[in-house]
Amino acid sequence: MADITDYFIDKFRKGLDQDRVDPRYFRPRAYRNAAVRFRKCSIDDFETRRDILIREAGLNAFLFRADMIPGCDLLSDSGTTTMTIEQWAAMMTGDEAYGSNEGYFEFKSQMGETFGPGLVDDDSLGGSSKSLFIFHQGRAAENAFFSVLKNQLQKGNASFGQHLSKDLDRELRERIELKIRSFSGEETVLTESSCIIPSNSHFDTTQGNIENKGMIPLNMPCREHLANDEEFLFRGNMDIEELDNLLATEGARVPLVYLTITNNTGGGQPVAMSNIAEIRKITKKYNIPFFFDACRFAENAWFIHRNEEGYASRSITEIVHEMFSYVDGFHISLKKDGLVNMGGALVIRNGGAFAEKYPDFTEGLTDYQIMAEGHPTYGGLSGRDIKAISEGLRTIVREDYLDSRIKQVGRFGEQLVKQGLPIIRPVGGHAVYIDVDRFFDGRADDGDFKAISLVALMLIAGHRVCELGLYAFGSYNDGVESPPNPRVNYIRAAVPRLAYEDQDLFSLAEAAGILAENRDKIPGVNVDYGRNLSMRHFKSRFSFKG
Repeated sequence: MADITDYFIDKFRKGLDQDRVDPRYFRPRAYRNAAVRFRKCSIDDFETRRDILIREAGLNAFLFRADMIPGCDLLSDSGTTTMTIEQWAAMMTGDEAYGSNEGYFEFKSQMGETFGPGLVDDDSLGGSSKSLFIFHQGRAAENAFFSVLKNQLQKGNASFGQHLSKDLDRELRERIELKIRSFSGEETVLTESSCIIPSNSHFDTTQGNIENKGMIPLNMPCREHLANDEEFLFRGNMDIEELDNLLATEGARVPLVYLTITNNTGGGQPVAMSNIAEIRKITKKYNIPFFFDACRFAENAWFIHRNEEGYASRSITEIVHEMFSYVDGFHISLKKDGLVNMGGALVIRNGGAFAEKYPDFTEGLTDYQIMAEGHPTYGGLSGRDIKAISEGLRTIVREDYLDSRIKQVGRFGEQLVKQGLPIIRPVGGHAVYIDVDRFFDGRADDGDFKAISLVALMLIAGHRVCELGLYAFGSYNDGVESPPNPRVNYIRAAVPRLAYEDQDLFSLAEAAGILAENRDKIPGVNVDYGRNLSMRHFKSRFSFKG
């Protein structure tokens, strides 16, 4: 494929030589740079990147060397934050005691201030909390949560019946049955008797953790999202009618309802407060606990503040408090809206529906935490990391920070549109999602996985983005490839917090524009390794077809 990559290298190189007028803005950023880091490689090194991509990384963006990316690394916004100088200063005061370090108590207090009263216990006598559990990152918290939940269900001899109810909505039944058929786990098996974890949309690692425990992750995005309604401002919502039908017919096999804020898999779209309140109403009716996957809670609150009636005069902190007043607990990767590079947490509301339904859960979770992460008061983190989190949670709810952050992502999205790329609109808070089906005008064969090829060519251009579509969320069993249902076929450009400026992001958009102008020349890929593996997009290797 040297001929096609040479073609695009020539196009990318010519693009560098064009003179442009930089955009001007009358409103300055809400922050200024306190430190910079020069790149180790040049944007002109196209052939070097091509060789690394093909020979070392197997066209897999996750396997490409980060130090060889001279442009924007938008693989993820998780843990890639540029921390504030206040956070760095706070790290210098970190207490590295093994048990009950001082940062733990500051962190526990800040969690209560950020998320609202009643969620985190206020025991001031020392010792670890019975509601706050620290982990080294969000996916560790997910794994702990679903591992202990599985043990609790087995201990209680939970029995849901062997077959799905005949009163279950036909489309829901079909999605559940497809999930059962397509599951490729090595140790656990999904069956009609498995319990179900519904969500607006589970992200990849959440879905993987649920499936690994023999549970069925069920995505129920709202109909406005499925209809691609660009005028609807809360496309991250859950389908209320489907949720009500599921709980009415299969509530016995639903241990909790999950809501991801913002909806990452669904294009980084926010969830309305009215949707959150309605889910709480339905879950209360059926006595089912309600949890957040809260990774981008502050960004979600900003959208409520800006776009939902009745919230324009409310502060971000007030909105966050109302959001979390509806839930029985949440897990969070603090590598997103915690503004840090490492950290996660799980919160169980004392006296909430989950704590009442599973009274032994927190004891089991504490045991798990000690075995896997260390003493509960540090949970796999250093004391300095915990100090940085506390400071990050104070910063993240500042409206000037959120204005700067989310409006920059919006400008980036509009620049991609100007370059001819179809995106999910309205633009979400942390990333821009390129709609691969519309990019290829529906003419690309699913088995060619052209989104993988497009991501690979972007790496040659000097920028890294991520395929989150047919390959990441699809599955391969018995020689048959199954796309995700509901269908998602996106490329995500996730913008790290406080790391890039408009010039950087717009340079990526211009490179993507070259691919848009020449989309008919973008080849498919062969899957050389890993097609039948779980979490395959992290591990697979590919080659260009032709």
